[in-house]
Amino acid sequence: MSGTELAALPASGMTLALVAPSDAKLPSPPERAPKEGTFAGFASFKGAPKAGLYTISLSANVWVDVVQDGRFLRPKGFSDATDCDGIRKTLKFELSAKPFVLQISGTKENSISIAILPTE
Repeated sequence: MSGTELAALPASGMTLALVAPSDAKLPSPPERAPKEGTFAGFASFKGAPKAGLYTISLSANVWVDVVQDGRFLRPKGFSDATDCDGIRKTLKFELSAKPFVLQISGTKENSISIAILPTE
């Protein structure tokens, strides 16, 4: 559900229910304004297990903002995967072991599957 706060990163994937952007109550305005008729949502995490590079995989092509220490993190890499079943986009972010927020916006889907795993 959008607005979920998790103590730790899920060991496997999770599904995030999304709502209209005006109802999503994103903690920070998205860096790219969502289009009309799209969905948005967010999840808060108490922190990554350890500082490092993490891969965020998503089941839809969406706009992703990762906010940590009050600032938007820039992806270290990304891919629009079209040949992987169930994965449409992957991004890599350098996370510290502090709380962060994952914000999703700009998708026509009302839910999205997400996996956040340490990059090997």
